This record gives sequence, C-alpha cells and structure tokens, in this order.
Amino acid sequence: MNSTTPQILHATPPDRTPDCGPRLPGDTRTWFFTIVLAIAAITLTAVAIRMAGESTTMLYISWIPLVALGIPAAYGAWCIYTTHRDRAHNAPRSHNMLAGELGFDLIATCRGVAATAFFMPDSVVHGGSTRLLLFLENYMSRQRVVTVRLGRHPGLGRPEPTFENLHLAPGQAAVYVLPVQAGPDIPSGFHRLSVTLRVQQPEGVGQRLLGARARIPDMRVLRFAAPFEVAQGRPETAIEQPPLAAPRYISLASISEKEPDLTKLYELLG
Repeated sequence: MNSTTPQILHATPPDRTPDCGPRLPGDTRTWFFTIVLAIAAITLTAVAIRMAGESTTMLYISWIPLVALGIPAAYGAWCIYTTHRDRAHNAPRSHNMLAGELGFDLIATCRGVAATAFFMPDSVVHGGSTRLLLFLENYMSRQRVVTVRLGRHPGLGRPEPTFENLHLAPGQAAVYVLPVQAGPDIPSGFHRLSVTLRVQQPEGVGQRLLGARARIPDMRVLRFAAPFEVAQGRPETAIEQPPLAAPRYISLASISEKEPDLTKLYELLG
C-alpha cells in the first residue's frame, strides 16, 4: 500500500450494505448546465456560420463552439439519461436517525451526509476530560468517505489541526468519539473547536433514500463550531485524570437492519 494513501476508518460493527442507484449526477444543476451549454453551442455556431460568409477557413472555425460546448452538453445529457436508467426503485428506506430518533436540528447536509458535533459533557474543569461526539448519517444509496478536519486548540492539547477519513455505507448512521483533556492553563470560560467536513463519492452519486430528511440545503463543505465551557477555578486545583481512551468510530444504524439498535448509543453515553 502506498504510504501516502490516507487511512479510512470503518465503523464497528461493519456495515455490509451494498451500493445501488445511479453513479453519475443527474440533478437540477446538471439539467441547467446541459440546457445552457446546448443553447450556447447552437446559437454561437449559427452566428459564426452566418458571419463566415464565403470564407472556407472561417466556415471551418465557426464549428468550434459546437464542438467545444456540444461535447460537455452531450455528457450532461448522458448523465441525465443514466440517472433515470439506473435509479433503484426498490432502494431501502433511510432510518433518518439523526433528525428522527435523536431529534437533532440539522442545518444542512454535505453531499448527502447529515452531521452534527458537540462535546459531552460540555463543561469541564481545568485538567478534566470530555469527549467530542461527531454524529454522521448517509442519506444516499451509495457509500461516502467523510474527511473531517478538527481544528487546532492548544488548550485541549491540540497544537495542530488533525484529519480523519470516516467511511459511511449507504444509509448508515455512525458516531466518531474523540476523548480530549483540558490543559491546566486553559482560560476559564467558553471555547469552540472548529469541525470541517468534506465528502468524497468513491462509487458515484447514488440517489436520496426514501425517508431521509427532506428540504434541507446540500453543501460542498460543512462547518461546525463545537462549544464547551471551562469552569472557573485555579490551574493548581486541577484534578488528576486517567489516561485518555483511544478514539472510537461506532455504527449506530444500518438500512440492512429493520430498526436501529440504540443499545450501542446508550452504552456510549453511559
């Protein structure tokens, strides 16, 4: 394996749900650009031919817009066709766990992935430990790889940003748990840790699953600021804490199962 290949974390237990649905994009944006490119190709070519007159050289050049704009327009038409051709009419329903069972107020999705992040507990003493919980749910019928950038925060022992690549099977809901410890010199008061999400589509776009949260914006980059509070207290009163546990990535729901198993979440939250 190439040492530069980023490691991708798969949630435990593993989710074997297969991909289904279209690979190429055929959404409203694709329709719009396909129509605009086709109209522009025809219009510019017609104008160029008219201006060419009797010149053979100019007549050849006048076909350039049709080729330059017509090829991407034809590709867009192919994407639209394959989207309807490959649509899985028997695709399973999403459990819609984040917005449904857990009741999170989702602001947007990122290429079909819903997410939210917060600390639990969200109040910590100097030298005390807490956990960042990053909940993810794939609303699409094809797998996703979520690249998570966790910002720098020296007060939490994070002098530099870190990156994690988290895999999501179609329709899967999972949580990434990152234990952190407040330093003895961190200022009291409110703090924030930045969380940035970017999503890759390694096996194609797929289709939105039935039952998934509807009428929510879909973005290319999703950003959070997970807040927490450091309680008032002098650094020398910091309490001794056991070593931090290793980060965990836990599957919460699979569309291959009839219902989500909340036991794992209850065990995690204690």
